[in-house]
Amino acid sequence: MKREILLGIVAAGTLTAQNVGGPVMGYVVDGSARMRPLNGTPSSGHVGAAMREGVRDSWGELALLTDGTAMKGGRVLEGQWASLQPGAFLDATGRSVLVAGESRSPWRLALPDRAVALRVSTSGERVLALLADESLTAWTADGKAEWRMAGSIWWSFAFAGERAMAYDPAVNSLLWLDGAGGSTMLRKLDGEGGRYTLAVDRAGKHAVLLGDRAVIVPIGGGNVRTAEVPAGADRLEAVQGGRAFLLTRDPALPLWVLDPEREAPLLVIPALGVEKGGQK
Repeated sequence: MKREILLGIVAAGTLTAQNVGGPVMGYVVDGSARMRPLNGTPSSGHVGAAMREGVRDSWGELALLTDGTAMKGGRVLEGQWASLQPGAFLDATGRSVLVAGESRSPWRLALPDRAVALRVSTSGERVLALLADESLTAWTADGKAEWRMAGSIWWSFAFAGERAMAYDPAVNSLLWLDGAGGSTMLRKLDGEGGRYTLAVDRAGKHAVLLGDRAVIVPIGGGNVRTAEVPAGADRLEAVQGGRAFLLTRDPALPLWVLDPEREAPLLVIPALGVEKGGQK
């Protein structure tokens, strides 16, 4: 208990000190397992000084330390964890989950099989889990399965607020996943499907697919846009309050950010030690 309190105090103090210099849009982990803030905005940002050592991974305000400790906003959470997904920590079996969404206290979820992928709704009250048996299930904070349907390991999925969405490459389409366990076509995309990661901006206006290129889909209708992405772009991590997405994570290299609201959506944050951002 004393260790947890001490860690929490140290982390909270460090976070506060780093925020004094201006807005922090997100965080990255460098090659020496040090967590660093991304200061400023995507169009004029830079990588800040190291604020914590011994960090394996981070996602938004969540951090997984190299010793298996989970943290949220500088506060140590209970348990020992093996991996981090957006909004949640998983143990080594992939069956025990600590859900740590933005708007409520962390809660535990026991899954019947190993989670291949997992997403948390904006409220933090619901979880969508694709299991090793290729079933896709929506869970509520009381641990009950809200609905269950057949899925595929080739699917990617996300929440648009509280509503679940999926991308099915077999039909190259975005789908709403309904509470009854069925699906409704949201948008049929041109061309052939591919392996993509899916995310939705916080405003619920744009779905973004990331694969060998980025595909920006207006949810309410409008023209679909595509953008070429650099090698190593393999992650859609919400930054700047969920308005934009971090595509790459190594601060020793230029960091690429996608802002779906911009006409030229790809921006670059210079590599560690370079102060000025720019547009690509």
